[in-house]
Amino acid sequence: MGERLWLGVAGLFAFLGALRGAYMFGSRANGAGRLVDLFLLAAWGSQTLFLYLRGRTIGHCPITNLLETIAFLGWALLLMYLLVGSAYRLSVLGFCTAPVVSLLDFAALIAPIDQAKPLPKLGWPLEVHGTVLLLAYGALGIGAVAGLLYLFEDRTLKSRRVAGWFYTFPALGDLLVVQRRLLNLGFLLLTAGLLVGVLLSGRGSWDWVKLFWSLGVWLLYLVLVCARGTLGWSQRRVAQGMVWGFLFVMLTFWLINSWSRAHQFRM
Repeated sequence: MGERLWLGVAGLFAFLGALRGAYMFGSRANGAGRLVDLFLLAAWGSQTLFLYLRGRTIGHCPITNLLETIAFLGWALLLMYLLVGSAYRLSVLGFCTAPVVSLLDFAALIAPIDQAKPLPKLGWPLEVHGTVLLLAYGALGIGAVAGLLYLFEDRTLKSRRVAGWFYTFPALGDLLVVQRRLLNLGFLLLTAGLLVGVLLSGRGSWDWVKLFWSLGVWLLYLVLVCARGTLGWSQRRVAQGMVWGFLFVMLTFWLINSWSRAHQFRM
């Protein structure tokens, strides 16, 4: 019960960050974004403590059930924002990340999903596989948020209906840089995680359901990585692809893992 308390504290800090971000837009206070970052840093620290304590309790990387996986995904989202978004002073990106993390944390605590399940005896490579993939989804998730902000800002500018709060938004160029870097980072992590997964599958029977889904996700993001230089896509189309691509991953991830024989031990 002790470690679950820290997950609740993380959700509370993320919620406070969302409230502070809403106030920032309402008041157009220039310095309010720094407090949003502090709340999210506190949320990440609390989330880290939860994962550390849970990992020490179970003797594994804490990705053995659905609650731990959701908590790890929230941790990865916060980490990617703090590493990339805060460096570009994109407090709007943090404001959009905060309610997502808060919702994930509180939903994980309320839902009856904290059930102990044994891991297959595949050793540390399995933990590396899961950890790297969740970090990839964290990077791609924040990149999708940046893409959504880009689409909203671009549409607002074209409509010429610019309200006062709109001037708290970052420049389109900064959003493009963050989106591109997170897409490239997420794709590299996704590739590394899937390669480890292929090596693990080689030590047992092939899980064709998960294999074809993973290959489809990898090809989707490969297209997005190459879209600008090779396919000549507009930045708007790439941003749309990142948003819809991440929504597809999140909506199908749990279903695919429930069908997957390789993940029935821990999902």
